[in-house]
Amino acid sequence: MLVVFSVACAIAAAQPRLVVLLCYDQMRGDRIEAVRPWLGERGFVRLLREGAVASRCMFDYATTVTAAGHATIATGCNPARHGIVDNDFVVGDRALYATDDTLLEQPSPRLLLVPTLGDYLRRADRRSKVWSFSHKDRGAIFLGGHQPSGAFWLVPHVGLGSSSYYPAPPAWVQRFNAEQSPARFAGSVWEKRLPPTAPADSLPWEGRFPGGQQYFPHRLPSDTASEQFWRAFALVPHAVEWLFRAAEECIRAENLGADTIPDLLCISVSTTDLVGHLFGHDSREYAELLVACDRILAEFLDTLDRRIGRNRYVLVLTSDHGAASIPELERQRGLDAGRITADTLSQWLARWQARLGSPLDSVRLVRQFFPPWLWLDTAAIRRYGCSPDSVASSLVRWLSEQRGVGIALTRSALEHGSDTGALGLIRRSYRPSRCGDVAIYPRPHWIFGSTPAQHGTLYDYDRWVPLVFFGAGIEPQRLDRPTSPADIVPTIARMLGITTDTTDGTALDLRLTTIR
Repeated sequence: MLVVFSVACAIAAAQPRLVVLLCYDQMRGDRIEAVRPWLGERGFVRLLREGAVASRCMFDYATTVTAAGHATIATGCNPARHGIVDNDFVVGDRALYATDDTLLEQPSPRLLLVPTLGDYLRRADRRSKVWSFSHKDRGAIFLGGHQPSGAFWLVPHVGLGSSSYYPAPPAWVQRFNAEQSPARFAGSVWEKRLPPTAPADSLPWEGRFPGGQQYFPHRLPSDTASEQFWRAFALVPHAVEWLFRAAEECIRAENLGADTIPDLLCISVSTTDLVGHLFGHDSREYAELLVACDRILAEFLDTLDRRIGRNRYVLVLTSDHGAASIPELERQRGLDAGRITADTLSQWLARWQARLGSPLDSVRLVRQFFPPWLWLDTAAIRRYGCSPDSVASSLVRWLSEQRGVGIALTRSALEHGSDTGALGLIRRSYRPSRCGDVAIYPRPHWIFGSTPAQHGTLYDYDRWVPLVFFGAGIEPQRLDRPTSPADIVPTIARMLGITTDTTDGTALDLRLTTIR
């Protein structure tokens, strides 16, 4: 007899043996649908057909970047709470990368201020295994949490690498690196395979493949000792396949999901982000990559079905952020779009400081800029008898007059602002000890920098990502209420029957089926 329950009533019946967190870096919420005509039935389409699909999943904060997104997916908290406010930020007088460990001097999750799903899982039962894999260190590190069984990422000239923060790599990792080295793809060619109805193969504003060109075919360099080879490898479907093979080897070697003690496997695909930045998500390269990802995902789902059992695992598909189109393309489409380069910003700051006059025009007042935050040299400002708040307000007024600037505000204005609308989104990205004195966001369809395509703003296209819960008795359904990736942790925690600390997300009410 088939019985349908709400998630609150069917915890024991639906409890999975393995949770898979699957994140495709820089996959905006409409990108799967954009390539749907060329997808098979067993990958993304299977998840959309058989899973619980959120129709409009949006990050609930403004600074939409990789480190912040992965930390939110893993913790159920927004950056204001988990502390990973950006990929880079300043603590005290020191500029830090999000995975910097000032004691260990190797990547670690020490800057993450709250527990993750993996931490909660191991707190409930130390026998639970937590493994995390990505092409980027920050992808693997934040999804894996503070005390995983292992976290690995793509390290040039090594393959699967890690840091001394984690336990020593097991023998199977060394064997995998010997047998599945990315170096075996040296000189291989990424050919286009989609029909002519797919997006056009080159736009004049796209970047160039390392050592190559803007259009297919893309050939990997033959010299595996060169950094160019490793940059190129991370851009091609072979890199995605390599990452999933590592995850599958982990399932086998570590016996994930083999008993009733739940395990967690995290996979973060960075290739989608790298291709999105270089070619844009409207490109032929991005479409070809997603179709290749679909085939790789289908094979992975078959592996999970065969080894774990269709109703013994739950897989969550999401992304860490969306992305804007290349601004020059948007301008061709008739939109007000453009870019604010580092040189442009430097010129703005120089002209603003010159207007301040003596003595403030004699020192460098802006000491750091990691979008969206500028850090002022408040000690120098006070030394000349000036108020840092007044100088920050002056800078905000100046920036607000510049072309392409959408929002400029002081930290004081933010701290006393509303929790709703744009200010609310920025406040949820703001942690006083890790953010600067002035925030600046570009106008819609404008970006910072010279990279062809970018993200990192509060606009819908940067916050919109897919969210699908699949497996473990989850009924096919649409989740039409507003959702966020912060809802993943409380939802999975409820399915597993484990407790969490305070989160910003809420448990979603999924319809589950079990057999009596």
